[in-house]
Amino acid sequence: MLFAAAVVVLAGGSIWLMRRALVVQVNLPRADAIVVMAGAPVYFDRVAQAGRLFLDGRAPRILLTNDGVRGSWSRTLQRNPFYYERAILRLNQAGVPPTAIEVVPGRVTGTFEEANRISDVVENHGFKSVIVVTSDFHTRRAFWSLRRALRGTGVEVGVEPTASSADWWRTNGLQAMLSEYGKLMYYLVRYR
Repeated sequence: MLFAAAVVVLAGGSIWLMRRALVVQVNLPRADAIVVMAGAPVYFDRVAQAGRLFLDGRAPRILLTNDGVRGSWSRTLQRNPFYYERAILRLNQAGVPPTAIEVVPGRVTGTFEEANRISDVVENHGFKSVIVVTSDFHTRRAFWSLRRALRGTGVEVGVEPTASSADWWRTNGLQAMLSEYGKLMYYLVRYR
C-alpha cells in the first residue's frame, strides 16, 4: 500500500514538473503591443488576459491572428464568426476601443507561421517590444517561435501566460501537455 502511494505521489510530481517546464513568463511592464496567440479551446481566456493588460496600460495596441476557425452562431453578427471576430467583440465589450485592435493579415495554420506573420506586422509598425499572451502550457513554444521570427530586430518579447485551472489535468490537460512536448520537439528540429 505504501509503495502504491509513493508511485502515485512520484507520478503526480513528475507530471507537475513536466507541466511547469513548459511555462515561461517574461514580464515587460510596458510594450508597444499585446499579441494574442490564436487557437485552442481556451482562446477567450487569452483574449480576456490581453484585455486586462490593455486596460492596465501595459500596451496601446492588441494584435490578433486569424486561424480560420469559426465559432458558434452569433445573434449579434447573424452568422458563425471567426474566433478573431468574436475576440474583437469581447475586447470592445471590455472597454478596448476598436482603433486599438489590429488583425494580422492572412490566415495562420501553426505557431511558427503565426510568429512570422506577427513579426512582419511588428517590423512594419516599428514596434520595439511586444507582450505575448497565450495558454501557460503553450508559452515556451510561442516564446521560442516569436523570438526566432524576430531575431536580429532588437524587438523585446515578453510573455504573459493565462492561468490554468487547478484541475487542468482532468480537462484534457494531460493530453495537451504531452502533445505540446511533441510539438516543441518538432519545432526545435524542424525550424532550427
